[in-house]
Amino acid sequence: MFPLTDPGPLRLNPIVKDFFWKWIRIQDEVFQFPYRDHREESAREYWSPGMHLVSVTSGIWLVNEGFPAQVRHLYLSNSAADILCFCQLRPEWLRIPGNVAFAALGLLASASQVSFLTESFANAKMHTLFDAGLTGRVTDCKVALWLAGKDAAFKVEDDVVLISYRRHKFSIPAAVFSLHRFEKTVALRSNIRTHKPKGDFGSYHEFFVNTH
Repeated sequence: MFPLTDPGPLRLNPIVKDFFWKWIRIQDEVFQFPYRDHREESAREYWSPGMHLVSVTSGIWLVNEGFPAQVRHLYLSNSAADILCFCQLRPEWLRIPGNVAFAALGLLASASQVSFLTESFANAKMHTLFDAGLTGRVTDCKVALWLAGKDAAFKVEDDVVLISYRRHKFSIPAAVFSLHRFEKTVALRSNIRTHKPKGDFGSYHEFFVNTH
């Protein structure tokens, strides 16, 4: 669902832009988000009116103020743009900078990225902002598994999600597939909080460009 005119990141609330400005490069109205792997830049995400480009990368676009041990809430997303658009709707999360951290993982999240973040922010509750579609919901489950030091294989056939987990096979209808349903099915508990945009929007970025 895409609008005729994408307002771009310049239409973000100044509160949001001010909070994140240290982690963004801006050139000719293009917001650039550097992803780093072992302090070296590995990729960049680009967001401007009518354009949003995200890479597959081992790096992370990471935002946090103060000491990692102080962080109580850690937000994961596939893109920095989704994080900013989420904060546009929920700016209350920005009121105590040292209390929260945000991490964009690129198009394909990995166990190594999640392991690094959970080790870095050991006292934080995990939140996810992945897409509302099936890919995002599977990513929620993969993150929950990685947090527990486990993994599973997911496959979609005839509108059913087939799961191979710990030598067992499970199936869940794609229409009702979610982290909650997955955890109940395989007896896993992660305490992750998932966030999805309301309505038929696939992501917070999609919500923002269609409603502003």
